[in-house]
Amino acid sequence: MSSTPNSPDLADRDQRTAVLIVAGEDSAPERAFESLRRHFGEFYDQIIFISIGLVDYQVIDAPDFKGSEVGPCMSHAARGAVTNCVEQARQAGMSAITCVAVGTDPVDEVEKLAVNFAKQCPRAMFFLGKLVFRRRKWYHALLHARTGEAIQKRLERCGLPIAILPFVLPA
Repeated sequence: MSSTPNSPDLADRDQRTAVLIVAGEDSAPERAFESLRRHFGEFYDQIIFISIGLVDYQVIDAPDFKGSEVGPCMSHAARGAVTNCVEQARQAGMSAITCVAVGTDPVDEVEKLAVNFAKQCPRAMFFLGKLVFRRRKWYHALLHARTGEAIQKRLERCGLPIAILPFVLPA
């Protein structure tokens, strides 16, 4: 199941573009955006927030599943996850847009969107937020999906530039 990703027009395709991937609940879009601004300042002229509405198979297999309602609901939720970041970016003087896809596999959805934006914006740099625990415990790997790592590997195989924005959680 996949929706057609929206692809809003950008003001200038030759501008330096940051593409912040917000693909899961561990991505903490606000922290990732703050880290981007802290490390790169005003280097990027515009930013694209890629957000994925994830539909799991339990929802699809449910007896009361109404397929026509899932896409718009998940799209709205995914867009809402970055609303504050879009406003912050615009207040900082950046052009900012959100691009949303809905599907069962966030890695596939991100890859489709990223490849599309790389064609549209040759100067795009892709960023992922990564949760880092100050004191790593054995169970952290079990509780936190490896979606970010899978996205990173997939985009690297496509030859796309990707950087990780770590944010450390207190012990």
